[in-house]
Amino acid sequence: MNTYYNLPEEVKYCKYCLMSNQRPNMCAEHYNTKDQKKEIIKFHGDVCDACKFRSKKKDIDWKKKEHEFKELLDKYRSKNGSYDVVVPGSGGKDSFYVAYQLKYKYNMNPITCTFAPHIYTPVGFNNFENWINSGFSNYKFSPDGDVHRIMTRLSLENILHPFQPWILGQKNFPTKFAELIKIPLIVYGENPAEYGNRHENITEDMNKEWFTCKDPSKIFLAGYPIKKLKQDLGFSEAQLEPYIPINEKKFDDANIKYISFSYYHDWHPQKNYYFTVENSKNFKTSSERSVGTYTTNASLDDKVDDLHYYTSYIKFGLGRVHYDVAQEIRLGDITYDEGKELINRYNGEYPDRWFDDLKEYLSINPNKHPNIRKFIENPTFNKEYFNNLCDKYRSPHLWEKKNNMFIPKFRIT
Repeated sequence: MNTYYNLPEEVKYCKYCLMSNQRPNMCAEHYNTKDQKKEIIKFHGDVCDACKFRSKKKDIDWKKKEHEFKELLDKYRSKNGSYDVVVPGSGGKDSFYVAYQLKYKYNMNPITCTFAPHIYTPVGFNNFENWINSGFSNYKFSPDGDVHRIMTRLSLENILHPFQPWILGQKNFPTKFAELIKIPLIVYGENPAEYGNRHENITEDMNKEWFTCKDPSKIFLAGYPIKKLKQDLGFSEAQLEPYIPINEKKFDDANIKYISFSYYHDWHPQKNYYFTVENSKNFKTSSERSVGTYTTNASLDDKVDDLHYYTSYIKFGLGRVHYDVAQEIRLGDITYDEGKELINRYNGEYPDRWFDDLKEYLSINPNKHPNIRKFIENPTFNKEYFNNLCDKYRSPHLWEKKNNMFIPKFRIT
């Protein structure tokens, strides 16, 4: 049977954390196309790479790691109290925790930076403001709103990935910002190995292939070559600049050091949440669980989040709850049986919550953008159109069509 996206034909679940072997690894997003073959999480028999990495971490001497971290910070610490480290984030529990630790425990002088969400949720904007009001300076970049909306719609249409424009900006902005203000140290939260990316020969450095490029002409945005977006939609270099990674030589010449905090510390998002609540002015969680999961304190910033996780469910059989469950089982926050029940209850929940806002945001005015019909069938976005679009991206090894309805083949029993 043919499968889409280079996914394994046989669906397997990790015997420890329930992660599926259909999970794609983090990649260089600027090369993502409709026909791209994904690198998939590696399994060792019945055990996923994330659990193997978690097992290895049990043998780490964290006091020694923290000593190494302090020595690294000393190399970049300013002598006059000026900014000396860049912390990317939204003001959520993880970025708040990292910035707070750097400032108050390690006596660094962080400057935080944020690539703005598509559509702030009330909780997301509150927590961004809370971050600043808790003692942190911030530079926030908001791309051209009209272009960003079109790029989001194109990403949804062409690769069923509505979050791609934000992911590109979130990856690219910190390095460009660090190079611009000449602060070479960037400290991010978790290393992707925490969730299943390859961990062989792992170092403190984030993989620069994810946020640098040598030749911009080879980049794809929303699955299209940059040249096509410029020619057919009239986008300028400046309008597309937020989505284009920093030149690799420029990155190297600036001696940028982009590291993960979790390489030096035993990373635990739930503990980060408790810490943030206790040490911030006004951090809030959602008053209700997030769509598609049981949690209330993660992925709170953007109304496009719900759409993003639902499209992951369509393509890979993995909704938001599956990612949450796997992480919390590995960290001992819930049991295997609890996780199984939660996945079967919430996986694939439809993103109704913000759909009216998404309908307005993702509908493109063809009078203003007459060439948009070269890219999308119907400029107006609605549920019927979205559902039909999703059906085109369902891999036959995951979905079976019966009585004009698609039935999942991958339910955990």
